[in-house]
Amino acid sequence: MHEGKPGEGVGAGASAPHASDTVGGTVGGTVGGTAGEPLTGAEANRTLPIGLSVLVILATVGMAVRTGGAHTRAAPGEEPPVRDVIVVAIDGIAPGDVDLGTTPHLVAFGGDAVSYRDAYAPSPWAAESLDALLHGRHRPPAPGTDGWTPGLADELGHLGYRTALVPGHRRHALGAVGEGGGAASAPAGFQELVLPAGLDGDAGAQGAEVVEAALEWFHASDEPCLLVVTLADPRAPHHHYRGSEIAPDPEYRGPVRSGLPHDDLLRLGPDLEAADLAQLDAFHRTELAATDAALRVLLEGVRRSRGPSPVVAVLGLRQSPMGEGGRLGLIPSMEPEDLRVPVWLQLPSPEEGHVNGSLRGVVGAPISLLDLEPTLLAAIGITPRRDLDGACVHPGAHLPDRPIRAVTSRGVCAAVAFEGDRAVILEAEPPSARVRVRGPRADQRREGRWDPTEAVTGPDADLRRSLARWMAAAGVRTPSGMPVALEDAPFAP
Repeated sequence: MHEGKPGEGVGAGASAPHASDTVGGTVGGTVGGTAGEPLTGAEANRTLPIGLSVLVILATVGMAVRTGGAHTRAAPGEEPPVRDVIVVAIDGIAPGDVDLGTTPHLVAFGGDAVSYRDAYAPSPWAAESLDALLHGRHRPPAPGTDGWTPGLADELGHLGYRTALVPGHRRHALGAVGEGGGAASAPAGFQELVLPAGLDGDAGAQGAEVVEAALEWFHASDEPCLLVVTLADPRAPHHHYRGSEIAPDPEYRGPVRSGLPHDDLLRLGPDLEAADLAQLDAFHRTELAATDAALRVLLEGVRRSRGPSPVVAVLGLRQSPMGEGGRLGLIPSMEPEDLRVPVWLQLPSPEEGHVNGSLRGVVGAPISLLDLEPTLLAAIGITPRRDLDGACVHPGAHLPDRPIRAVTSRGVCAAVAFEGDRAVILEAEPPSARVRVRGPRADQRREGRWDPTEAVTGPDADLRRSLARWMAAAGVRTPSGMPVALEDAPFAP
């Protein structure tokens, strides 16, 4: 194993992210102004109220700007503290699923973290999203092939970290576990693949089993660790939980039952009545509560262990399967609203004397899960590579002006790019393009949401063209293996 120091730059030609000149475009985007509307730097400076909580955020981020934006700096002559990195990815959770009644620990965690309120998955499929976020690439090439770059596990393993993936579902094992449950070697970049009990259940391993396996691995050594854990309980098929365990269904007469096969859920969806939907929603809420409790046990177990507080990322891999308009089950949707996921980062404060403190605030600028790898590396003092699709969104870093994209070739060949308040979705079979716009911000029930529109503008055509060229350059192909040529795909409602 290569012996290195956490904090050294990795990768030829890498350079540190630029510090932002203003704060309003990143942290503090929801303070003042209309709810749900990200503020520009100038607007934020005009509207931020002078209050103690805001001053704390500004002082914290100002320190990040003065110290280089994306890095935690030690005092002169001192090495930065070596911190564990913990990533918890939840399969099947929407931003609207997080509330004090169902997920109190997530709410509390978010209050002590940096919250990214406009974050998007790079794929509608959980496994593709997970693979992409751990590599900072939309379609990460396999090791040993052209275009391969090291992922998060490669980077930290190179610096002497122990690295492990603990999947809550076999599909989260990045190809290392087949449908029969047989384990192959650890996924590329990771030193270990830790398989929890119950992984072959129809909903994957229960959260408590995943956490038990993760903490056993974590406490086996005092070396710094990268621990990536996925929790799969909120995904379909749904089950009724009591506490952290699957329990018998409550009394109810209807077709919705625990473990309802996913295909049956899709078939029954259009015919389900209000009572059936209420039963399904109740199942989902108990799953979320069980996942919330598992997260609390995991984070408490990690923090009790050693040294300075870890860098922690908690995020959704894809939306809740309780879709709008009768869309039930986990189906591939490239709608921007369906790709929106919750993201929280607990990042060490750069303030002197606050080694175990964390940054707090809200980032209003749009980000992708692809941004997680460079941001986590920057948080522990490692210069992110410049050949990634993701960008560092550590508070104080300069956010590049770029469209946010998502793409998949699994089941459908489709991609979406959204820039500002407009988005274009391209599908290859048959070739078509759709435009989406932000919903009316005055309506708080739909703040900042993406809605269909029949009005197509010149910028929409430009975005369609740039997205089509990006898909071709990225080697995106149809399920039948054909390359895509969508620059002139007709717009449809």
